[in-house]
Amino acid sequence: MARENHAVPRQYTKQLYLNKTISNTRIFGLKFIKYVFFLVLIYILQFTSIFLHTNYLLKPCENVGDILKLKQNIAHIQPQNQVLFHDTSNLSNVMLNNKIQLIKRASDLKTDMTSSGRAHRDHIYKKFFKVPKNMKNVNCKRIFNGNDTGKYKRAFKNNVTNNVNNSNIKPEEVTPEDYITMARDCSAFIGNRRYITHHLTEEERDFPIAYSILMYTNVEQTERLLRAIYRPQNVYCLHVDAKTDDKIYKALTDISKCFENVFVLNERINVTWGEISVLEPELMCMKALWKRNKLWKYFINLTGQEFPLKTNSEIVKILKAYNGSNDVEATIADFKDRCMTSNPTLPPPYGIKVTKGAVHVAVSRGFVDFCLHDKKAQEILSWMRFSCKIPDEAFFTTLNHNRQLGVPGSYKGYPETTKMSDRRKPYLARFKNRIHSKLHHWVCKGRYVRGMCVLSIGDLPLLAKRPELFANKFHLEDEPVTIGCLEELMFNRTRDEYLGKRTFDTKWHSMLGFVLGKL
Repeated sequence: MARENHAVPRQYTKQLYLNKTISNTRIFGLKFIKYVFFLVLIYILQFTSIFLHTNYLLKPCENVGDILKLKQNIAHIQPQNQVLFHDTSNLSNVMLNNKIQLIKRASDLKTDMTSSGRAHRDHIYKKFFKVPKNMKNVNCKRIFNGNDTGKYKRAFKNNVTNNVNNSNIKPEEVTPEDYITMARDCSAFIGNRRYITHHLTEEERDFPIAYSILMYTNVEQTERLLRAIYRPQNVYCLHVDAKTDDKIYKALTDISKCFENVFVLNERINVTWGEISVLEPELMCMKALWKRNKLWKYFINLTGQEFPLKTNSEIVKILKAYNGSNDVEATIADFKDRCMTSNPTLPPPYGIKVTKGAVHVAVSRGFVDFCLHDKKAQEILSWMRFSCKIPDEAFFTTLNHNRQLGVPGSYKGYPETTKMSDRRKPYLARFKNRIHSKLHHWVCKGRYVRGMCVLSIGDLPLLAKRPELFANKFHLEDEPVTIGCLEELMFNRTRDEYLGKRTFDTKWHSMLGFVLGKL
């Protein structure tokens, strides 16, 4: 049988070849377009990545913290020797060159901004720290080392000249009238009195503190306390005793008008030692501070006769180490018959065990919230008004040491303050040299008033080494050199912190018993 002829016509073969060529061309074109798109996509992604790391460079640096962020961002952008595109086409070379140029520009900006950071740091240093704050005609360094204390004390007491340089060491008093006059020009007042109106560090800026200051005498001593603890991120409430002269009230009010974060309460309480009136201004300031500012983290209450032993940076670090716990003094052993109700059918509410402790505290925002807004706190306060002899020494400490109340940051352990060498529950909010203290036995180099040592020049070597936040108490009119030297010490430590010459470790604070045992 003959085989059939299946030969394809010539014209059909040509058409088939043409169709196949067109199909291959389309496939090649699509592959080329995909390849180009892939390269462009890589370029866009890399450019975007670099831009995200460098866009911060285009913003102005307002403070040292911005410069530090800038350095961190720049650290991610480093020229690399490896070839990012293995294709040798012109497109790849152009893209690589563009990236190298962008990196070079970022490096140049880094240099410029680092210089700007140094300039900013130099500006802050010159504004606040270049001029030393030294006591006139007094060598505070020798006093802190335990020398010349007797000589300076005798010189001031007798109002005679200093044997060292034959100059009078008694500083000139600043009167309420002087403050009223100075406060008319706020800019000059802030500059001449050398207030630090910059947060200095990001850590301090991000951890504002609320303060209350209760005062009844000596406007200069109160103003110098305010100046020592002032920072623009903090907030300050001042209460002036109703017994205090109206000139002092006006002077402090005028001073407060020079600052957005300082205010004086309009209501004035006649404070009487041992009565609820001691506690009332504290609660009034708590309420005002709560409404005025929502950012502060901790509350510290002071009197006008106290002074810091730690810089603002150190206080911030300590409070951060507290991690929400409250620094409140407490004792049960030395607390007898302070709270006795005349009606036996009205026992202490909520089954509380009343403790005794100083009214001066360093407590978290949550603690303040509980004091002001919790029904249990209000009922306990009402009960103490009529049942406790010295209610100001019972309210804060009782709230902090009865875990069933659920107070934020309160202590779950046994409520008895210990020595500093015992980490269970030391009290760091305040240094006080009591005449009959069972925990500490320091010699009072000043004099005792109501069982409390009024600190003197001779106490400065001890104060310089103490771990407490603040010291109580001082009389400026009796011992101006004492406060003057403490001012110099805090100034020097703050300056050295800013320059990176002084560090502060809070590991010890973070391991305290009342921190680890907080509710």
